[in-house]
Amino acid sequence: MNLVNNRKLSGVVIMILAMFIMTVMDAAVKWLVSDYSIQQINFIRSIVAMIVLLPQVYFDGGLSAFKTNNKKVHLWRVFLMIVISYSWFYALGKMELAEIGALVMVSPLFITILTPILLKEGVSKKKWFAVLFGFFGMLVIMRPGFEVFRPISVLPASVALGYALLLISNRSNRETETLTSLVYYPLVGIFIFSLCLLPLGWITPSFFDLSLMFFIGLCGGIGHFCLTLAFRYASPPTLAPLEYTGLLWAILLGYLIFREIPDTWTITGMVLITIAGFFCN
Repeated sequence: MNLVNNRKLSGVVIMILAMFIMTVMDAAVKWLVSDYSIQQINFIRSIVAMIVLLPQVYFDGGLSAFKTNNKKVHLWRVFLMIVISYSWFYALGKMELAEIGALVMVSPLFITILTPILLKEGVSKKKWFAVLFGFFGMLVIMRPGFEVFRPISVLPASVALGYALLLISNRSNRETETLTSLVYYPLVGIFIFSLCLLPLGWITPSFFDLSLMFFIGLCGGIGHFCLTLAFRYASPPTLAPLEYTGLLWAILLGYLIFREIPDTWTITGMVLITIAGFFCN
């Protein structure tokens, strides 16, 4: 029992750390994305992240860690990561940090919906009610049908769905695939895809901006590793609500760096989504 509890606690701590690192990365991307192409940022980010994760390759057995009997799973994960990273970076350049952070936080609700379908685990009526409650919070932020509605707000909500699929994939393949393969293959996919698009948008960065791009890669590598590791120690329903700690960092960094203050509608939606997420646990 103590071993189980210790693993669960480790997963919780790692998940909280991952959310902080990923939010810091988001702030850095938002700072750069108005001056540099998404493919340039992703290109450098993927290179640095792969270098950062080389020790994990060694501990997983070197090149043997890349062996897999399920290539389709990794192709699916590569596709998800490319769509998520490019959509997310684009949205960061168009929306406030807290607003986009709140919308992507519907991912635990998507996890609740997808869990019985993909993991064959039961979901209680309370959790289904929480899903409806959370989606109402998402609509409060997006306000479709109102003049203030922006189509761009659909993008982070769609990213949340892709993110939920990725996290469930982490969980469902943890016994058959190495941690290296689950983390590394998506980064390789982003690298190749970004390299192909690089001629369409490259600007020689200043030393500071280049350092920031390397920092983004560092955060991306460590953050994605922590996310994958957390789901090896604890279940999706346990970890999903901890994603909401990212909202606190998004509000703080949004204000300190970009002087962004969420409006009443956004704050209300955040509260509703957060409450729903905890009921989904």
